[in-house]
Amino acid sequence: MQLGQMIAKIRKEQGLTQESFAKQFDVTRQTVSNWENEKSYPDLHTLVKISDVFNVSLDILLKGDSNMVKDIDKKIKKHSFYKGAIIGLLIIVVALVSFIYFNDKSLNNTTKDYANWNINNVKKIEIYDCQSEELITKYDTENEIDKVISTLDIENWEKSKNLDKDINPKYTIKLYYDTEKQDKNNDINEITVYGNGEFASIFTTSPGGVKQNYKSNINLSELID
Repeated sequence: MQLGQMIAKIRKEQGLTQESFAKQFDVTRQTVSNWENEKSYPDLHTLVKISDVFNVSLDILLKGDSNMVKDIDKKIKKHSFYKGAIIGLLIIVVALVSFIYFNDKSLNNTTKDYANWNINNVKKIEIYDCQSEELITKYDTENEIDKVISTLDIENWEKSKNLDKDINPKYTIKLYYDTEKQDKNNDINEITVYGNGEFASIFTTSPGGVKQNYKSNINLSELID
């Protein structure tokens, strides 16, 4: 006996109309009619519910209906495939997000640590006005450079993805590592100071020509005479 015939038989034995039968399984009367006329099949969850409600084993419900068995088998395999695909996709997404986050964090720290380490080898520091590009002041003695390093306090800067659009670059601090090659870009690192020193960006030609933005706390009055 086909599944549709079994459902019709169970319904009639219970004295139920298609509509009252449908209500028990949260479907429409038309859906029950389609089941009984073999136009569609109940899903596996509904089949189990029918089995429990009317105390009829799934084996009896499905016995003799090879098409239904094939359909259920196909759905289970399809469900398993999509479930596996979704899990795999989620793993890939999590891995990508983690990679981007940690790579960005690593890049950020690498830039700051590189600048913080290299600033101790600076031979001369020049500070320029960002708008006019005029040289404001320069430091070329060990004591003066130490003062600038202390004022910048790069070690305690915090990462900032975006600078406030209303804050304009105010000063460019150029760090020279070899006074005999001041005209070469690979001998200069730049720090751009924004506003009153609340933000700064570091540009390093190594590693990879990187520019990173930070929330800083620079006391400009100690740098600009």
